[in-house]
Amino acid sequence: MSVHAADCIFCRIVAGEAESARVYEDDSVLAFLNIAPATEGHTLVIPKRHARNIFDIAPADLGDVARAAKRVAELQRDRLACEGVTLFQSNEAAGWQSVFHYHVHVVPRYRDDPLVPPWRPTTAEPATLERIAGRLRGV
Repeated sequence: MSVHAADCIFCRIVAGEAESARVYEDDSVLAFLNIAPATEGHTLVIPKRHARNIFDIAPADLGDVARAAKRVAELQRDRLACEGVTLFQSNEAAGWQSVFHYHVHVVPRYRDDPLVPPWRPTTAEPATLERIAGRLRGV
């Protein structure tokens, strides 16, 4: 994990080499508006130290991002009067990650916004759940 990756747009934003509409910043985290927002106020929260994804981020940086995402969600609720918030985080191309610097989307939600759930929930069989849980537990 490096502090700055030269080919990373988010690292360039942290360094002030690329424009952003900053919402919140502290020593380890930066939050800025998404240039392709899902809804008004859609904000990205990133660690200032480069980490590709959830697998690479330092635990302390992950905690800092989570705390900042909560703060941003509260700002959205209090100042944009949104009715809810969706947090979204993707890892690797198969997980829909398109910028390879760890980031959390904090998306303010409004009653009539155009967003829909990314999947249709179905109920799994208990035996299937237990089989998968066993694999995850390593048994």
